[in-house]
Amino acid sequence: MPGVEVRTVITVLTVDEALKHLGATFCEQAERGRITPAERDLLMDGAILLAMNIEDLDRESHVGSHFEPVGRHERHTPASAA
Repeated sequence: MPGVEVRTVITVLTVDEALKHLGATFCEQAERGRITPAERDLLMDGAILLAMNIEDLDRESHVGSHFEPVGRHERHTPASAA
């Protein structure tokens, strides 16, 4: 399923970019004294765990499934048209 591979790569790249942005933001906040270095580290650990969860969920949602948009394969005919 080539589409699944592309979607997973896009998700991983998006999550990676978000982690880089968060890391820079947390470091900046720690440098300014708004949060402590320990708080920065805890926030980064949480962000990494969340990112890993997102990647796992995306991977699990596409393994062995035949993705088909909901509703496109079913056509409901109104009772008055029958």
